[in-house]
Amino acid sequence: MLVYKKLFFQVIISLLAISFSSVSWTSEKDLSLPDLKGKQVKVSDFRGKWVIVNYWATWCPPCATEIPELNAFHKKYQANDAVVLGVNIEKEDIGYVKEFAANFKISYPVLVTDNLIPSPYGHITVLPTTFIIDRSGALFQKITGSVTQQRLEDIITGK
Repeated sequence: MLVYKKLFFQVIISLLAISFSSVSWTSEKDLSLPDLKGKQVKVSDFRGKWVIVNYWATWCPPCATEIPELNAFHKKYQANDAVVLGVNIEKEDIGYVKEFAANFKISYPVLVTDNLIPSPYGHITVLPTTFIIDRSGALFQKITGSVTQQRLEDIITGK
């Protein structure tokens, strides 16, 4: 009986590792999620621009701290060079997320998911986590922790 229990737990752990492991980026993979109004938004909709995909939550203090930085970056670059997409992981409480986004005056699109759906760009171990997608749609960089407008500008300008 002990052998079966051990085998059972090894199988469960293996399945969990596969489910939550990093997913390699390929051009065929695309992030597609609903925004706060229910409209599907895809990263590929912005091909030709840098796309800043920022995973966050309302209960995360560093996430709230970086919102003004992301707003400033998005406002400066959205017309030509880059966009920010905020991916909130609290889909079950969409009303609260809408209120939070309004109170923080988030100017970029906010997409919603739940934290059980893995990112197509890689494993998320902390919030905030930001993925930088280049103009061709390829993963360029992953940043864990808060980002600043200056850091994002340095990345897209090659500084």
